[in-house]
Amino acid sequence: MSVMVRIALLRPMVRLGPHRWGPRLAEVLLTRSQMVSGLPGSTARRTAAAEEAVTLCRRLAAERPDQHRVALARALVARAAAPDTVPVAEAIGQLREAIAYVEDTDDRSELVVLATARGLLALNLHLCGEVREALRQALRARATWRACGALRPPERMRLARALLAIGDGKESLGRTEEANTVRREALELHRGLSAYRRIQWTGIGASAATDLAQGLAATGAAREALDLIKESRVDVELWSRVQPRSGRPLLARAMLIEAECRAQLDEPEAAVRLAEQAVGRQRATATAGTPHAGAALAHGLLVLGDLTARSGRPDDAAAHLTEAAALARNGHDDVLARALLDMLELRAAAEDRAAVDVLLAELLPLCRENAGRLPEVWRPRLARALLLRCALTVDEPTTGSGGLPAEAPGRCGTAPPDGPAEDGLAGGGAGPDGDGLAAGREAVELARLLAGGDPAYRDLLGRCLFTLAGAVDLAGDPRGSAELLRECVTVRRELFGVDPVASRLGLAEALCNLGNRMHALDRLEEAVGIYRECLDLLRADPDRIDRAELLTPLRNLGLTLSRLNRGAEAERVRDEVAAVQETVGAGRSDPS
Repeated sequence: MSVMVRIALLRPMVRLGPHRWGPRLAEVLLTRSQMVSGLPGSTARRTAAAEEAVTLCRRLAAERPDQHRVALARALVARAAAPDTVPVAEAIGQLREAIAYVEDTDDRSELVVLATARGLLALNLHLCGEVREALRQALRARATWRACGALRPPERMRLARALLAIGDGKESLGRTEEANTVRREALELHRGLSAYRRIQWTGIGASAATDLAQGLAATGAAREALDLIKESRVDVELWSRVQPRSGRPLLARAMLIEAECRAQLDEPEAAVRLAEQAVGRQRATATAGTPHAGAALAHGLLVLGDLTARSGRPDDAAAHLTEAAALARNGHDDVLARALLDMLELRAAAEDRAAVDVLLAELLPLCRENAGRLPEVWRPRLARALLLRCALTVDEPTTGSGGLPAEAPGRCGTAPPDGPAEDGLAGGGAGPDGDGLAAGREAVELARLLAGGDPAYRDLLGRCLFTLAGAVDLAGDPRGSAELLRECVTVRRELFGVDPVASRLGLAEALCNLGNRMHALDRLEEAVGIYRECLDLLRADPDRIDRAELLTPLRNLGLTLSRLNRGAEAERVRDEVAAVQETVGAGRSDPS
């Protein structure tokens, strides 16, 4: 007998014997609310069935609460899971009410309701930005499912949904590798079903594959992520047709992930084309009024802007990022911060100081406001924003403690070819503004805190120390600048030990500037040793290091040797400078 016929027969019977026939009608209504169909009006019919079940169970529970509380909990869970436009806050309230009815139980049927409710609560909490509480609920849902013992196929898929919620929470907290682990587990649960059941639960399988591909792309495993996207493409496209409300956004997200993979595999134009197609789909979804489509469109524009910038089109990238930021200002702080940071990099590269100041004025308060809520995510962003603020100060045309142009911070390579002052050290010039110096000190403190908890932030700490050292030197304090540079050298030595290729130039840059500070402090012998170490570091990798990088430390070494009256050594250094200049075609003469 079909579900609709059973519902039609049970409704008049409930009026005659509500407590006898009501639970049976509620059971059939709940079954109806879970029947997925691609036919027009399916969503409305599922929602109506869930609402009728809640109304019926509330009436029964009001008369006999002990007998019908579990049925009411199941109805509330089904209503919260119905695919309509119910506000997230309302769904959260329904799920919390359901959890309260079955929280303290050892009965398996009640544990199943409890686990389902916790998993759905985690999903809804994540949607409204409560990442930490969402992760806590998802972990409790997983533990409850495990307490249920052997799971039937539908229950395994609800466990997979809870695992995906765990993955979302961990990724939001920057723990992408852990997120990938649980996503693999969710995907394996789907793959372990029979062929019929895999089709029945296509949405879960498609979501698991897409989420895992996103995590793999974020960790640099572009080839594996791309293979996974191709493998799941049929399921994702099928789901977008059967359930367009959830499937079309998923398809657009899969296209954005594929675009990122193409970019990582050196296919920038293909990446941009894919991202443009995905954003076009997201615009159509947002125009149709799909829930949460605005946030998805903002994220898509953010990805498109990043890919466009990497393909060498900064103006187009700025336009995409500006639109992303405008959409994200409607309550999507995460996307807004990422868009502002990307725009800052573009405006700084274009030397648009006014635009950078405007962007920083918006970004800094945003980061401070959220740093207490999610420090793992927002403290690094705050440190980066403060670093940019300090770098602007150092880039201003002021003079350093040696009376010469200030050293440019934070770029690859050694310090610029200014060299230390030969004699008569002048005092500092105009110096950095107080806000820039204070921003640099705050950035360093934040970066020290982050690097102490996660070595991945040592590179950020090195950049903050290097930039603050330049600002402190401009303020007329070469000794304080030298202390910061010594710490920077220590940090970059650690990075060099892990990845010499990526860290060699950064370490050489810090050593060269530290040598300049030693020269400014008249610690000339120490400066000579530091310059020689810098040169040895650069000469050790001639295949990757441009010989032009040798010019600055060589000139500075020659000047320092001249001040020590070691003329023969200084002459040999000048000869090497001339040879390097001839090799690289540099037209500059030795300043000594």
